[in-house]
Amino acid sequence: MPKLSHPKITKGHAVDALLNLYRDDREFVRELDKIRDPYLDLIIQCALDSFDSGRKSELSPKEYFETAIEHAKNVQQGSPFFPEASVYAAQLQPYFDALNKLAYKWKLRAPWAVPMLIIYDMFDVLRIKGLIPGEIDMPLEEFDSLYPWEPPLLPLEIKVSAWAIILQGREKVLTEIGKKLHKYENKIKAAGLSEYPSSLQKHAKWWYAYSVQHRTWRQIADEVAEVDPEGGPQPENIRKAVTRFSKLIGVSPEDK
Repeated sequence: MPKLSHPKITKGHAVDALLNLYRDDREFVRELDKIRDPYLDLIIQCALDSFDSGRKSELSPKEYFETAIEHAKNVQQGSPFFPEASVYAAQLQPYFDALNKLAYKWKLRAPWAVPMLIIYDMFDVLRIKGLIPGEIDMPLEEFDSLYPWEPPLLPLEIKVSAWAIILQGREKVLTEIGKKLHKYENKIKAAGLSEYPSSLQKHAKWWYAYSVQHRTWRQIADEVAEVDPEGGPQPENIRKAVTRFSKLIGVSPEDK
């Protein structure tokens, strides 16, 4: 069975796919650097202080994000910082304002735009400093401590007796575990979760091509057809895919 899709996590992946396209656009990066450079030292210190306070708090990622979300409800709009780093908010307010104008100009007209651009800045700092790895190998039993939302079901518990291994062998035991996993997956789907959209990255590119690069549906379809041995989708299908992606991220492609 393919991966399943939690709405909030899938929206986060869609936003990430879109922001990576922006961050690969030289003109956008040039404009971003121009307004960010005067505040770069503050951003770096804010990132380091946020990381240090999170490390010292000994909170799980879920607990830390819950704290940050609750804090964000009570601070000035545009400040995405965790409580310990809010001391920088006033000094960086001119940067927030400039980011807001940049985001609006570049069709990033959503409440998450400015906070996410700042958070990406801070994560870049932490990666450059070697404080966070590119990938994290998360043990299965710790996933419940990762996100600040309740999972759709209680954890699946599987116990395997040593006698089962001895008498039935590893392959038979793995088959039985597979059956239990399949039933559990079906229960998750029954709880309302659908399959993860495999074309998320592609739809982000089409959204960007239409909304930011001002290509028509026909132009996008022709560009896809040049590299797709099967000819690619029709313009109307691309339009529908971009419309679905827009609803997912909360930004209309018609905002021109």
